[in-house]
Amino acid sequence: MRPDILIVGGYGEVGRRLTTLLEAREPGRVMVAGRHPEHADGVSARHIDLDDPASIERALEGVGVVVACTRQREPHLLRAAVRRGLAYTSIAPPRLPVAETNDLREQAKETGARIVLATGLQPGISSMLARSAVNRLGGVDTIETSLLLSLGDAYGADSMAYIFEEVARPYSIMVAGRERETRAFEQPLLVTFPAPIGRRRAYAMPFTDQFHYPATIGTKTAIGRIALDPPWLADLLSALLRAGLRRALTRGDARGRVHGLIEKLRRRYAGRDHFALLIEARRGSRTIRSTLVGRQQASATAIGAAAITEALWSREVAAPGVWLAEEIVDPDPFFARLAAQGIVPVTDELRSAASAETGSSVGAGHASSG
Repeated sequence: MRPDILIVGGYGEVGRRLTTLLEAREPGRVMVAGRHPEHADGVSARHIDLDDPASIERALEGVGVVVACTRQREPHLLRAAVRRGLAYTSIAPPRLPVAETNDLREQAKETGARIVLATGLQPGISSMLARSAVNRLGGVDTIETSLLLSLGDAYGADSMAYIFEEVARPYSIMVAGRERETRAFEQPLLVTFPAPIGRRRAYAMPFTDQFHYPATIGTKTAIGRIALDPPWLADLLSALLRAGLRRALTRGDARGRVHGLIEKLRRRYAGRDHFALLIEARRGSRTIRSTLVGRQQASATAIGAAAITEALWSREVAAPGVWLAEEIVDPDPFFARLAAQGIVPVTDELRSAASAETGSSVGAGHASSG
């Protein structure tokens, strides 16, 4: 009998969609887990408390593949999956010190665990688009990624928590082989997304894929950016962060007030749920530009996560270890799975001058008001 898939957080915005996708492919083999298993609908459920290692051990009994669809204060679930020799991936991978990642990698090789650290839209679909571009170019000097999200879309509580945590602390990006410190919603740049989005200002954002690309695909520059709809929201947020909001968000009371304001705005903009993903990979004078536009980012995230979960489930990803998707997942079956769900990115090779027309500029610190 094939092992079961356990979706931790399987009744959140992404988890529900992922559960539906995988249950359709493997009826009766999908279980969900969370603090409130009574919230599960139509599938088996288990209780799990991600802050309690004993609870995690009980939930993993008889499981072969684990998908984490919720943020973890400590990576207890990941560590348990490695110890047990399971397959594992996550839409919200924790930031791990290099030393711990290396230790887990060695342990996974011993136990047979197959870990793809990050899956979903970004990282995930973005990672595989980057890998495809590198394969086509024969190498890469620069990877720049821009993701547009709409305020009126559906997000879980973990998404809000992620933003509050990440905007408050500095991080480093790699530019021309050197680390450069930045913060979320700094370094604005005008980026042209495909229709119906158009030209938008995008800001630095610590998406985890950019931290790994220098090691996994050998790029000298890796930059991730975010744009928001409505467009004024990102500009206002950037200005407020410079004026002191960044420091205030370290306090729980300030986070609560901002969260409440965001919820009011979300109701006002309900139904505006476009997302857009743009990846530019450059090597010398050649540029590969990949784009994806759609609605309901949670659905796209679930479809990307399902494609990587199926690669683990089928043992298409067979080598034990701790990997990023761009290192170990075959792009061809991955994109075939996306196409079966109606997600088809568009990829073009541009002339050397065409890149400038998109508004892309490596390491730019500011953009015109446009």
